[in-house]
Amino acid sequence: MNWVDYLVLAATILAFLAVVAAHNPHNARAQDTAALISSSQWPDHAGRAPVDPALIGARIKLATGQL
Repeated sequence: MNWVDYLVLAATILAFLAVVAAHNPHNARAQDTAALISSSQWPDHAGRAPVDPALIGARIKLATGQL
């Protein structure tokens, strides 16, 4: 084996270890219910889209290719 073979072997091992580390279930942070935000704590404007008929019409025309 020459030095290129050792480099390929080292790269393969490092790639394998990176995949194992990324998919390790023990590294994932579990969220408990205390960390979640209830809907009563959301801001008033969250989830509300502006209602503008001209904007809605323009989006429909853009999606259908009429512009």
